[in-house]
Amino acid sequence: MTDDFTGAITLPWHWEWVPAASVGDEVRQLWGDHLVELFEDWTGQGLAAVRAALPERERAEFPFTAELLGRNSAQWLAERADSLIPGQRLAWGAAFVDGRPRWAPVPVAVEFRSPLADDPIYLMDIVGAGPRRDARDAREPLVDYVTTPFGDGLRVLGLGRSDEGLAFGRLDAAMRLDWPPTEHRPAVRMDVLLTTRVVDMALMAVIGPGVEQLMQRIANEHEGVWTVRANQGAAR
Repeated sequence: MTDDFTGAITLPWHWEWVPAASVGDEVRQLWGDHLVELFEDWTGQGLAAVRAALPERERAEFPFTAELLGRNSAQWLAERADSLIPGQRLAWGAAFVDGRPRWAPVPVAVEFRSPLADDPIYLMDIVGAGPRRDARDAREPLVDYVTTPFGDGLRVLGLGRSDEGLAFGRLDAAMRLDWPPTEHRPAVRMDVLLTTRVVDMALMAVIGPGVEQLMQRIANEHEGVWTVRANQGAAR
């Protein structure tokens, strides 16, 4: 690895929703199969090369397969999705370096809520960008402003230490979106909050631009799979 992260903002990310438990076991099973296919595509050749390079005895005992990675990732993500509060959805991402996944899966909790105030400035306090910043921040957090075609927001990267003494990066983001009416629904005003925590120092360097790509997707793909129900303040 190099310490030069000047190209981090251009790294491509793959983002998807984790289906909620309410969709049923059949849909979740299909989604799990989908993750297995992704991980086989992303890691199959690499794992095969690692296995082939091992001595014969170790090769036979090599425990990792693309299917195992996909199934374990699906279970882990589903459990995290089931622990969220009403109104939140779980997105997961993968960052690619030189065409191969470098970090995956990266979970992000996304909350859709009706605005609590006309002025979206209150969102700065929620994400720890104002005077009431996160008490565990070891230094002043980095704040970057985000512009989308349907509203603006910000993302905040703070460095902290857990109660167990583990260093981590917190990425909290928020945006106020105003979607125009369509033939299927009236105009929608929505506040969106995004949260993730990372402990990999290299991932800390790229998580901000990665979450910004997710924010742009949410803002732009507000129809179809990214539709938001205005009357419930939650994503489908």
